[in-house]
Amino acid sequence: MRYISTRGQAPALSFEDTMLTGLAPDGGLYVPETVPVLSADDIVGMQGQSYEEIAFTVMRPFIGDTFTDDEFRDLIAKAYAGF
Repeated sequence: MRYISTRGQAPALSFEDTMLTGLAPDGGLYVPETVPVLSADDIVGMQGQSYEEIAFTVMRPFIGDTFTDDEFRDLIAKAYAGF
């Protein structure tokens, strides 16, 4: 997944570089170059899953290879630990 500036004058970046950069150098916001689409079957398949598993399914396409699946699941578990 690559991220592009809303102003179109900054280089496209990976998820990791986008997170470390913040605002694009041209003053725009970084947004996904393409938006992943969940199929109807994907959405139905989430029924009965935990918030953590749903978060993983929905967010995984946005992070590319920045984190392994296990690392990302661990981050999600830590984020939801207080809920």
